Amino acid sequence: MPQMAPVNWTLLYILIIFLFLFLNWSNFFNWLMKLKFFQTTKKPKDSPWKW
Repeated sequence: MPQMAPVNWTLLYILIIFLFLFLNWSNFFNWLMKLKFFQTTKKPKDSPWKW
């Protein structure tokens, strides 16, 4: 059934992406926060977050 192939691949990609984000969410979030923190914040007072 070639018509079901794109749907199955799309669902597979979505599942892989969700699993990847779920397994690496904490590391990715910490990395993103550090990146934004070092790029946009030069002083602790300018940080939107308490930490």
